[in-house]
Amino acid sequence: MSKYLLEIGTEELPAKFSYSVLKQFKSLIEFELDKKLIKFEHIVVTSTPRRIVLLLEGLVDYAEDKIIERKGPKANSAYLNGCPTNAALGFANSLDIDVGELEIKNTEKGDFVFGKKIEKGLSTKISLSSIIPKLVKSLQGPRFMKWGAGNIKFSRPIRWIASIYNDEILDFEFDECDPKIKIGNKSKSHRLINKVLEVQNPDDFFELLKENRVIGIRKERKEKIESLINQASKSLNLKPDLSEGLLNELTDLVEWPDLIIGKFSDEFLDLPVEVLSTVMKSHQRYVPLLLKNKSFSKLDLSSEKNISTTFCVISNGLEESNNNIAKGNEKVLRARFSDAKFFVESDKKVASIERNQKLKSVSYLKGLGNIFQRVERIEEVTKKILKFLNDKSLEEKKIIEAAKYCKNDLCSEIVFEFPELQGIMGGKYLKYEGFSEDVCLAVAEHYLPSFYKDALPSSKYGAIVSIADKVETLISIFISGKRPTGSSDPYALRRNLNGVIKIIWDYELNLPLDKLFNELIDFWKIAFPNLNFSRETVFNDLNQFLVQRIVSHLEEISLSKELIKAVCSPDELSQKKVLNIVDLKNRIKSIMNFKEKENFVEIQKVITRVSKLANNSNLSTDVFSTKDYVDTKLFEKDCELKVFEFIGELEKLFSEGYCNYLELLNLFEININTIEDLFDNEKGVLIMSEDLKIRNNRLNLLSLIRNYSLKIADFTLLNS
Repeated sequence: MSKYLLEIGTEELPAKFSYSVLKQFKSLIEFELDKKLIKFEHIVVTSTPRRIVLLLEGLVDYAEDKIIERKGPKANSAYLNGCPTNAALGFANSLDIDVGELEIKNTEKGDFVFGKKIEKGLSTKISLSSIIPKLVKSLQGPRFMKWGAGNIKFSRPIRWIASIYNDEILDFEFDECDPKIKIGNKSKSHRLINKVLEVQNPDDFFELLKENRVIGIRKERKEKIESLINQASKSLNLKPDLSEGLLNELTDLVEWPDLIIGKFSDEFLDLPVEVLSTVMKSHQRYVPLLLKNKSFSKLDLSSEKNISTTFCVISNGLEESNNNIAKGNEKVLRARFSDAKFFVESDKKVASIERNQKLKSVSYLKGLGNIFQRVERIEEVTKKILKFLNDKSLEEKKIIEAAKYCKNDLCSEIVFEFPELQGIMGGKYLKYEGFSEDVCLAVAEHYLPSFYKDALPSSKYGAIVSIADKVETLISIFISGKRPTGSSDPYALRRNLNGVIKIIWDYELNLPLDKLFNELIDFWKIAFPNLNFSRETVFNDLNQFLVQRIVSHLEEISLSKELIKAVCSPDELSQKKVLNIVDLKNRIKSIMNFKEKENFVEIQKVITRVSKLANNSNLSTDVFSTKDYVDTKLFEKDCELKVFEFIGELEKLFSEGYCNYLELLNLFEININTIEDLFDNEKGVLIMSEDLKIRNNRLNLLSLIRNYSLKIADFTLLNS
């Protein structure tokens, strides 16, 4: 078994590309080797800021032989009286096989002669020499560049390529770079050591890099960074504010991680912790250290209770330079914090109501006015939501006030400099001005959730303003004709609607979105008489989009495909029920609880049998009363009367307009034998009676049972 090493040496790669290229590179090489029938035991694809590395182990020296079956002439042309003709001999000769190896096979067009040709597997070295250059040129990423006079495009200029098969250089053509690259066995050390390394064998490669301050295995580098930060934090009795995203970025910024501890002045603890953290993490790639066991408020304008003045820097420098690196980073951080402090102090001098007025000068979408007008629409949406919810526990005045000021910080200096702090700073400034905590927190959290698995607003006030903000965006974009198509979603409408669904789902808000859309489209029609759009088309598109996102939400919370299909079946009645998110959640919970019962399979089978027979009836799925549809005078046996009485119990259950779905399922469980008796050879009846009136009467009985079962799910689609 052989080994192959490929190292593509470059100028410093962008951290995101250095990470994202690994999966892409791995899938491409696996696809190409599989296509060439080249087997291997293990593959390693890794990267550092200056190199992308491929290591193949347990590699066969030759690809597997390929058996190719070819179709030849018709059998009656190939053989005459059992002897091969010139046609058979010529066909065998073309395949380089003996005529006796030909076979006759029957096809749709008659009997034909077939022959098998064995194509010998190519040398792995020859295959790799053609695969590798094609693969490198096919890698993709953002903002690829050309350099020099060459034609090749890559994330950053390629400076060297090492290609080693066992202990030999595996050469290949790669002539499009400028300056021209010679394929060899030379690698390079850490940039600050600046040594050329000779790689004798793939086995020695990663150890050779380590000896020259390069940890080539990305996973190992990541674990070392995490360990360094955790050890330092523990020794200081602090907690690192280290997200997975920041850890990944640090991993792809250094080849030999070294930890440096820095400090900033206490004077900057007057700034909000989010400002300090954003500057350190997003702008400088430092790791803030938080105080342990301290209460945290999103509305605090100072951070002395939350964060330490000590922070961590992951350096790619030499150890002897650590003191200078620490001083340099502290100096940079002081300048950034000083700017932030100036912005916050300037913002404090301006009232939120003044900033709100400035929103009139900030454009929104073409034809939809400015941000101030958008805020007015958010207020209107909020009022509509409150009307539908009719929740007496909420103070409407506070929620409308939160909606009014939710965008006030868009005209603040701190948000202009740090856009990721919008909403958060708005809530803090309102708190500083003396607004109620409910209003301030609602403003601070109204952008939540901003991505899948993000936290939700912590109060109903924030939840309602968040829904209003997202719904306003949704309707404005749909009305302007810029709805998502395919994978394109420039206004993040899918993410917005996902957030609305998640809030309603978790808070169990009885908010009929289809009815809300209906009223709001009328409001937009009045507000924008010059906008040319079809009210009916927009409404239908919004509802269709909503159903798609609800189904997507169910998939994201890991419900089975069968259950999703059963509760979201494509008929019109089911689609309308899907739009009621709280009702949908209750139906799903009831089914999942009921599935735990031992006799669920039996119940599901009986309802499925009933539903399939009911398809022979003309009774609509929206009929739930026996009146005018079932004639008791046509009953021939007691089992029919008992089923009729069972349907009466179902009618009574739904007569008050509210249904406990577990009660519905319990009724089915109690009466399952009653339904089964209909099909019993002795007690039962023949559903498809020759008497048309009796047949329709019995089918209507079954249809009513089916219709009530459809109130919770389509049992024919449930996988028992």
